Amino acid sequence: MSVVAIGSTPTIDSMRLLGFEVVMVPEKLSESVEEEVISRVVESRVVIIEEPVYSQVSGKLRRLFTFLREPPLLVVVPSMKQPSTRRLEELYQLLSYAVGVRLRWAKKEE
Repeated sequence: MSVVAIGSTPTIDSMRLLGFEVVMVPEKLSESVEEEVISRVVESRVVIIEEPVYSQVSGKLRRLFTFLREPPLLVVVPSMKQPSTRRLEELYQLLSYAVGVRLRWAKKEE
């Protein structure tokens, strides 16, 4: 099973200790680097990708994943410069679309 970590900050380099193959990319991806990132994602079984990189390739990945029989497990993590991700918002929108209504967030009562 191939596991890959893709990012643009030095913090992603620590994933080597967990056995991930690390792919460092620039903050702003060129067309050729985008294609390289996409091919690495498709060839892998597990991918940890930083939010800034994911946001640049997410549209292409989403279209490509519809054709894959077994898409990889994709984990979007925040980068050092951006402490949160938009992935939860994306999942909320996909789930709302799947059930056909706009869902509301349930507030946790303490």
